[in-house]
Amino acid sequence: MATTTTKYLSMKFIASSDGSTKIIRLADPKDGLTSQEVQNLMNAVVSSHLLYTSKGALVDTVDSANIIDRNNNELFNLVQ
Repeated sequence: MATTTTKYLSMKFIASSDGSTKIIRLADPKDGLTSQEVQNLMNAVVSSHLLYTSKGALVDTVDSANIIDRNNNELFNLVQ
């Protein structure tokens, strides 16, 4: 039985034109990452005018960011 842990930085953006959202997840964010660093990154993404939602709307608003720690506990693996 194996346990694996994965860490992600999840950043959510909004397109105010239609309310649709875009989430970007980055694996293995550095330890000690501050909220200000993430906000600065997200503001730079919005300012670049390069990120669109799946509905084709340009994102123009920073919504939220989370560090997600995911533990996966394998119960069994019959096929090796």
